[in-house]
Amino acid sequence: MKDKNIKNASIKHEREKGTEKREERQNARLKNVSALIQKYPEEKELFAAYYGKKVVVHTTGGIVDFNPEGYIDVVGAEKFSYDEYIDVQMKSLQKTRQWFATCYDNIVLGFKGCIERKTKENICFKRVWVEGMYPDGVCFDGKEDHVWMNIAGFEEYQIGDNVCFFAEVYRYVKTGKGKQIDFALRNPENIRKIENYQLPTDEELTRQAIRDIICETCFLSEQCNRVSCLLPKKSIKSK
Repeated sequence: MKDKNIKNASIKHEREKGTEKREERQNARLKNVSALIQKYPEEKELFAAYYGKKVVVHTTGGIVDFNPEGYIDVVGAEKFSYDEYIDVQMKSLQKTRQWFATCYDNIVLGFKGCIERKTKENICFKRVWVEGMYPDGVCFDGKEDHVWMNIAGFEEYQIGDNVCFFAEVYRYVKTGKGKQIDFALRNPENIRKIENYQLPTDEELTRQAIRDIICETCFLSEQCNRVSCLLPKKSIKSK
């Protein structure tokens, strides 16, 4: 009995030491991040938990990369300090191309677009249709309006042409209205002209998003093939 009490006391002591160490690390992070907390007081808990860590956090406004070396692959951010990198990301929340951001974090399957403008060095797509896949195999699609890309690879195509292609999604600093980090496309491959196609309307995409939420929260999701719904039609309408 005595040995058991000693063991329990030892375990309790180790837990208390672990708690103290976590609190010390958190307090150190709060001290380092004080300037950012002054600018974004509502995000104090976020900074306390992740500042200085090699993690990417998904928030309601978008993603925040806390990796101290994360800015290295952001075009135009080569001279950023770590605090500036976090600050610019906070300013960019809810202002980025969300479907390109989704591709950046997952698997790109391809893009489609109609060429709207051409200049000597760039082209502009009126709208780009995005197709991708999450790591669990579930596919997603969406669209981004007025997308500019370098003309390399598209030289032979004309205004009004519809093309499909694969491209790399990357992050860059845009400075039009203050510094912001956004997502764009570069290094296109497998470009080919395609027939005219009809993109879903915003309303159709909203309905699709609602269907996706229903599928993800459905109690039959593990048995469903995402093609033929197992729920009665009345049950789907009620949802």
